[in-house]
Amino acid sequence: MCGIAGIIGNFEHSDLETIEISLKHRGPDKQSIFKRNEFCFVHSLLKIMDLSDKSLQPMLDDTSGNVIIFNGSIYNYKELKKNYLQHEKFKSETDTEVLLKMYSKFGLNFLNYLKGMYAFALLDNKKNKIYIFRDKFGIKPLFYFSKSDFFIFASEIKVLLKNKIVKNSIELDQKKVLEFIAHRHLNGFNSTLIKNIKILNPGDYIEYDLKNKKFKMQNFNFKEQNYYYSKEFNHNFEDIFKKSLNYLTITQHKKIACLLSGGLDSSLLSIVLNNQNNNKEIHTFSSILNKPNIENVNIHNLVKDYKFNQHFILEDTVNFFEDHLKTIRDIDQPTPDASSTLHNVLCKKVAEKGFRVLFTGNGGDENFFGYPLHTYGYLANILQRGQFIKYLRKVFLFKKLYKKKNIFLRSLKELINVDILNIVKKYQLSSRIEHLTVDKNKYSINFYEKLSNDIFTNIELNYNSHWGLQSFLDYEDKNSMAYGIECRVPFLYDDIKEFSLNTSLDVHFESGPKSVLRNHSQLPEYIRNQPKFAFAANLQGYLIKDKDKIREKIYYDFKDIPMLKKDKLLNLQNDQSKYDIFFRTYSYGLWYNSLFKQT
Repeated sequence: MCGIAGIIGNFEHSDLETIEISLKHRGPDKQSIFKRNEFCFVHSLLKIMDLSDKSLQPMLDDTSGNVIIFNGSIYNYKELKKNYLQHEKFKSETDTEVLLKMYSKFGLNFLNYLKGMYAFALLDNKKNKIYIFRDKFGIKPLFYFSKSDFFIFASEIKVLLKNKIVKNSIELDQKKVLEFIAHRHLNGFNSTLIKNIKILNPGDYIEYDLKNKKFKMQNFNFKEQNYYYSKEFNHNFEDIFKKSLNYLTITQHKKIACLLSGGLDSSLLSIVLNNQNNNKEIHTFSSILNKPNIENVNIHNLVKDYKFNQHFILEDTVNFFEDHLKTIRDIDQPTPDASSTLHNVLCKKVAEKGFRVLFTGNGGDENFFGYPLHTYGYLANILQRGQFIKYLRKVFLFKKLYKKKNIFLRSLKELINVDILNIVKKYQLSSRIEHLTVDKNKYSINFYEKLSNDIFTNIELNYNSHWGLQSFLDYEDKNSMAYGIECRVPFLYDDIKEFSLNTSLDVHFESGPKSVLRNHSQLPEYIRNQPKFAFAANLQGYLIKDKDKIREKIYYDFKDIPMLKKDKLLNLQNDQSKYDIFFRTYSYGLWYNSLFKQT
């Protein structure tokens, strides 16, 4: 895991120095530069696979003259080396060098062989082209800015803003801000909250022709898998999960940290990691509330039953006001709730304990359909097919996990046309932005995008594209890298994703949402049958505790922020029924000041 950046076009030596400084937190082990007249690559190294100096980047292939800067981990790199590169000579034990050799052997098709998370740039010396790639799930970030024949890319927005051309050109995207405040949406598709800074879509790549000074964006056509829902599936999930963790625990570091919330995903991951061991010392890290919810209670039971090497942060020990300010600076985004700030504090503790590799349960809800809307979409599909008896049986079964939700009405709602649902959502949006100085009719904002004609598939694609996953992955990357930690997400490993896609929906929802995970033999009963909870973070409690500090911050610092009026925001702070809307608006103001007014 590292930090990468590059400039194609005119650049000065001072540009490289400021980029190096702004990337250092992502790779404290070594910063290096490769430059030619027409472009430069900058790399900040965090040693994970090879702890020697042979892992330094930018890395040059002596045979082809190709150059690479790489951020991420290719978990099957040893297998690729053994199967396809037996006769090649290697100078290091890194996955980076394997990428160079695989590209020389297979060209762009080499992407089909990779299993892992990545964002990297590669100079093809012979073609005189630069390729910039991002993994198919979007685990590793890649932001870019272009203007005329000037192109710059980096792992983080703050790095781009160190360049004067970028800094003097950026423009707020008010529509995206409204989507964030009203609906929590961030990083949807290729958009950011800044109009002319884009994020490379998952699975896309950029091809930049250095001779013509032009680039084009393309989606890589990954080798087709058997993406069909089948009632019969021969592979056993427990075996696949075990083998996947064998790949993901490949690192020369001897200790691995794992975040433990007490929920289904992180509990299963912690248990299997701890039991499997793989000659690593496994430690768990958790956030504990003053008034624990069910998942928080589970943490103590899990630590006792499985004898985890456990570390805690307690609600009262968190300086939320200051930690929230730091989190916004670290992730270059406003925060929709308190969870991203608590995640940042946990990452800090992980680093203080000397860990460089961190596992999380992110992706479990997306790959195994754990959100309530997944359940409503599944039930709506059953109704749409006229299977009324099956529908009623499933509703009765699922009510055990959704005691406080009317899943009957919610599933009926998903049968409504997406266009009509968006009209309903617009009324909701209007009430959530009434404190802002903006023409409510100026922007056309959709909550649902129609990405598929199938109800369930459309919900799945909305989650993965702009409802949550991309935002979660982004803040996990930025928070962990702020402290020089590589964050790994096993539930988004290629083989696990393929298993999910080749498993029928009826199997996924056999005993409730995420049945595949719930039925794992190593999962204790007190985890198996519990409903889903949000990440343990008491936002309302923090807002009450820090009320005076927040009011002072708004009064003195919130000046000339688009769409915001201080008096309206301060009045909103007193409305406890809209504390979440207030917090997102407040976060937007902090973010705007940190990015647009920084010196």
